[in-house]
Amino acid sequence: GDAQHVPWIVDLVLDHNDYPVSIYSVQYNSEGLPVGQGGDDLRYRYARWDGSTWHNYPLAYAGCRLYAGEDDYSGLAAIEPDDPSIVYISTNSDPVTGNPLISHSDEQRHYELFCGKTNDGGQTWTWTALTSNSTKDNLRPMRPRRTNKKNSDRYRTLVWLRGRYLAYTDYLQEIVARIWETNNNEKDGEDK
Repeated sequence: GDAQHVPWIVDLVLDHNDYPVSIYSVQYNSEGLPVGQGGDDLRYRYARWDGSTWHNYPLAYAGCRLYAGEDDYSGLAAIEPDDPSIVYISTNSDPVTGNPLISHSDEQRHYELFCGKTNDGGQTWTWTALTSNSTKDNLRPMRPRRTNKKNSDRYRTLVWLRGRYLAYTDYLQEIVARIWETNNNEKDGEDK
């Protein structure tokens, strides 16, 4: 990065060759701004090591900061531990266009969750909304690594925080989990 593109690591896994794959966020257009006035344009990037070269690609628009003063705080993202071609992001902007996500439920801008899939090592992505038109923010998705391989290819679990996050000392959130069969559409599943 540089003063115009401030990077912030979000997630890191090892692929089947034990090479690192990473998502990081970048703050755009905030150079020279005082703390609390930047962070209106955050974007996710996807980087992977192939054994000799880093491949680094735009992933998605991450939206704006969670709150003033922590201008790099995005909704965060997670990489599927057993398949780095699948990622989960939290954003309050359309991941492709960057347009604000305004909920039809309450006419407010909220962070929503999306699942992204790449078939070309991260150069291009297709996106599926996992939440939409929410009345609360959906933040900090996590993909627990499977320790029991029984049925491990059959089910996926995504865990995240849902609710208000005004600061690291001021929040009202619940932990949500979604479990679904992998042969179903990524949007299927029930929040628990």
